[in-house]
Amino acid sequence: NSFIGKWKYEATKGIPQGELVFLKNGEVELRSIEDTTRVIAVGAVPWKYVSPKGSDTMVTVTFTLDEDGQDDVLIFQGVLDAAGGPNREMEGAIATGRAEIGARGSGPMKK
Repeated sequence: NSFIGKWKYEATKGIPQGELVFLKNGEVELRSIEDTTRVIAVGAVPWKYVSPKGSDTMVTVTFTLDEDGQDDVLIFQGVLDAAGGPNREMEGAIATGRAEIGARGSGPMKK
């Protein structure tokens, strides 16, 4: 899958930034930007994606983030270009309750 791995995570509300990690087993982790060994949120359910159709290269990705100590789960739905190369970006919106939060991810990050 074109999004498995580490991504830089930025959002305008909620958890402002971190290292977003998509694992092959369906898990999602958001790690602290200051200390990437510290997990600050995890997926409430496995991530999902919809493969591109025909010649389209856009992949739809959905995942959740459950931050410790928070009542609401953040639900992200966005798209990325599977053929976009190492500088591709995943953009979408995060919903929590009735609010919608703009978010962007870029990556995958390499260490």
